[in-house]
Amino acid sequence: MSFNFNIRTLDDEKDIPKLMDFLAKQDLGYPNYQDWLQRAEYEIYIGYKKPILASFDNYFIGDLIYQPHKELPRTRELKNLRVHHDFRRRDIAHFMLNQAEVNDREEYDMLICDLHSNELGMRHLLKSMNYEEIKTTNLYDKNVEDIVLVKNVA
Repeated sequence: MSFNFNIRTLDDEKDIPKLMDFLAKQDLGYPNYQDWLQRAEYEIYIGYKKPILASFDNYFIGDLIYQPHKELPRTRELKNLRVHHDFRRRDIAHFMLNQAEVNDREEYDMLICDLHSNELGMRHLLKSMNYEEIKTTNLYDKNVEDIVLVKNVA
């Protein structure tokens, strides 16, 4: 069986509409997701949010978007890590997380992210990569518990 995976940063703005289409098809159940998508598209165009893209035969199969945290200095916030269900269990998410950790490494000392508490696979992956759970709360929906995790890289 052959495979043709590619994991990279955004090389060309022409990829942004394809990324936005990929994101729109997989909202992960967050409230007001379409509003976030519109803001995210603009923030990707201006370079505030930075995507890492995973593709297979020129089709997006995964992404990780990161940005500077809006309140915590020298902290990188990880957003919207996802891998299409047909391509999971191949270490693609792990590789994208590693890339987010090393890209422009001198700009931050900590990584922060959150996930729904029922995302057991992602929770296990993050903990295996030395992320620590620091808080359990309802970030986006009062009926869904979220977990905030951090990783100190200083």
